[in-house]
Amino acid sequence: MSGRIMRWIGIGGVLLLTLGLAACQAARMADRRTSDWQPQRVAVLPYQAAIGGEEGNVRSPLTGASFRPGPMIEGAGMALDASLNQWLPKVANFQIIPVSQAGAVFDRMRREDISLNLMQAVRATAERLKADAVLVGFVYRFAQRVGGPYAADRPASAAFDLNLIRVSDGAVIWKNSFDETQQAFSEDILAASQYMDRGLRWFTVQEWGDIGLGQLLERLPWRKEAPSKPAE
Repeated sequence: MSGRIMRWIGIGGVLLLTLGLAACQAARMADRRTSDWQPQRVAVLPYQAAIGGEEGNVRSPLTGASFRPGPMIEGAGMALDASLNQWLPKVANFQIIPVSQAGAVFDRMRREDISLNLMQAVRATAERLKADAVLVGFVYRFAQRVGGPYAADRPASAAFDLNLIRVSDGAVIWKNSFDETQQAFSEDILAASQYMDRGLRWFTVQEWGDIGLGQLLERLPWRKEAPSKPAE
């Protein structure tokens, strides 16, 4: 009797393992399908402040991801827009419709038809601009440091994301986020090497956001190829 039970347990374990491997394979295939899709012309919308929340958190209007809210300086979205405008042309391998152009169309679309929800307005903007994808970002926290560059009572803290939407079906094809508070270099040795080129100091939140956006875009699937080294 005990042998029969052990055989059933063994069979069940094999089935669970098989199902797990199948699920992993399906996930890898889904990731491959996503990475195979190449955006050609991408409209970049202005960063928008996400407000409100439940149980001390605020959620992304697009993905539902949860973030810890906090103070938000005036002009937080504009600071991230400026950083994105600097970073994106350096790394992206698709044509970019800049925030200055796409944002104006997006605002006009929402004024012309106030019944449009966020996704409808995003897709309508893309169709007007003949874009096949849209980059949309939200900022949840953008807290300025308190103190100076070498003696801060409170470090800069930021939380924001970036999402790429495929216009044809409204799917969020790629998403990533940055949600960090600067740590003392004595407590985070890895951070010291990451930010060495900017100097060992306490950053303003604008600088911290720029650092975070650069790190976020390092994970963008559609990046330009690094130039090959010349032959010696």
